[in-house]
Parts: sequence; structure tokens; C-alpha cells
Amino acid sequence: MALQDSAGTMIQTMTRDRRSLFHAASRIAWALAAALWVVGPASPGRAAEPGPDAAPSGGLTAGSLLIRGRLIGSIPVGQHSRIEPIGGRIITPTRALPDADATYFLTDRIAIAGQGGILPTRTSIRGSRVGDLPVGTTWSASLNGAVQVHVLPHAAFNPYLGAGVGYTAPIAYQPAKPLVTPMKADPQVGPMLQAGFDYHLGGRWYANMEIKRFFLPTLVSRIGPGSATVALDMVIVGAGLGYRF
Repeated sequence: MALQDSAGTMIQTMTRDRRSLFHAASRIAWALAAALWVVGPASPGRAAEPGPDAAPSGGLTAGSLLIRGRLIGSIPVGQHSRIEPIGGRIITPTRALPDADATYFLTDRIAIAGQGGILPTRTSIRGSRVGDLPVGTTWSASLNGAVQVHVLPHAAFNPYLGAGVGYTAPIAYQPAKPLVTPMKADPQVGPMLQAGFDYHLGGRWYANMEIKRFFLPTLVSRIGPGSATVALDMVIVGAGLGYRF
């Protein structure tokens, strides 16, 4: 009972920490957006300067290709799990990761965005009948794409909303030996919503901030001789720079 109480307290603490991180990141995003809105676009004198990079207002128009790089926080939310036969919970930690995407503007307002990469996910078991256990690391290929609507296409501050789909497929496993040997997980496909903004810094450079939520289906994994069923969504909060081609 003491171990279960301790595990329950730990899970509650980690849940509060993830919620606090998510709320803090959201407040920072909106505060930065408000600050940039107040600052507004570059001064008229600066905007009128001729040059090869000159483009209407913010510069993101039909035919623009924007490559962004960000530092993101990957935050699991609404996590529930069932582990057979030992009980307990699967814990997926919050992570800081590099991130990049490419966005092509079909029109001044409509763009398509896509990204892909290899992501490691380290998981562990808490509060099982045999105590706390490391599970190991799963390396997954991740692809996602979205259609975006840019609200102020001719302004330096250009917020956008997007919707799309994400796909994740495990490609390699690093089990926590000797406790865990075989590991296997199913691919996942789920819808994704996003909101963010680009701010024209000058020339071809843009500041970017974005928040995304992936609605993932239930994941069934093999862990050693047992199995784990995990349901969770992922919230991604990030900020970085973009370069227009």
C-alpha cells in the first residue's frame, strides 16, 4: 500500500507539473503575440526601402516557401494506461526537442505545411505490483501535414490556424535490459489541430510560435511477456525562426 500511495503521489505530481508547463507555455505564447501586435510592422520608412527581398507587407504571399526551425516542448495530456498482468501505469515524460517544418503558400491566405523526422520516446512503469520499472526507448518515424489559413496575409504579424493529420510508426526499440527484452508497438494515425503566428523580422526572416495538439488513437504495445494499452494526446508548444525562399 505504501508503494501504491507513493506511486499515486508521484503520478499526481507529474500531472500537475505537465499542466503547469502547458499553461505557462500558453501564457507566454499569447503574451508574445500581444506584444508583437502592439509593436506592429516595421516603420513606413523601413518598409519602403527597395531591395531584392522586398515583398508586399509581411512578404508571405502565393508561391512563398517558408522553412521554420523551432525548439519545442512535447507534453503528454490525458494519459491513461492498463498493463497486463502486473498493473501500474505507463509514464511518458515531457520532452524538449528540435523541430522543423516547411510551409508552401498556395495563395496569400492558404498554405500547406509538412514535416517529418525520427523521434525517441522513453517510457517507464510506475506503481506496478512489482514496483517501478524502466521500459526502454522507442524510435519512431513521424510524419504530419496540415492545411493552414493565414488571417492577415499582408501584415508583418500573420496569425494562422491549421488542421491536418499525424502518422507515427515505430522503427526501432531499445529495451531496458535485463528486465525488458522484446518490445513492439503499433503505428498510430490521428487528427491534428494547430494555431500560431509568423512575425516578419526583416528581409527574409520571420519569428514563429506555434501550438499543436495531436489526437492519438489507443496504442497497444508488447512489453516483455505482458502488454500495455495506452491512451493519450500530445500537445506541442514551440518557438523559433523561419526563412522565406
